[in-house]
Amino acid sequence: MRWLALDHGTKKIGLAFSDELEILASPFEVWPQEEVRTLERLARLCREEGVQALCVGLPRHKDGAESATAPAARAFGEALAQRTGLPLRFVNEHLSSAEAERLLRERGVKPEKRKLLLDAAAAAVILDELLEDRRAKGIPASSLD
Repeated sequence: MRWLALDHGTKKIGLAFSDELEILASPFEVWPQEEVRTLERLARLCREEGVQALCVGLPRHKDGAESATAPAARAFGEALAQRTGLPLRFVNEHLSSAEAERLLRERGVKPEKRKLLLDAAAAAVILDELLEDRRAKGIPASSLD
């Protein structure tokens, strides 16, 4: 199953893809958040890239409660799912940016480049979480659940 993951923000959106075997979650790009225009671009990207399912990071606090920005991420994900007809899963994104920052630093990415890549790397961290959970549950890559 080919997934598109989003790290939703008010100014930028990080994108990441999985391969069809759900082995790798790879950062793709960071786009400006332009609401309707971004939804249109994402729907087109889903068609072009053969995306079969969507994963959106849901901001949560340490205690698991949704943060103040969670409703916006949820609404954006639902709008994209409706526009594309693709199934949607939300994943707790707590600490995804911190983990992405750590991974980029470990890979030797310079600080100025890290800032540009961070949201896409965070989307890959979110997607990797979903893929790991699916593997742990024994869900085959050819199945949604």
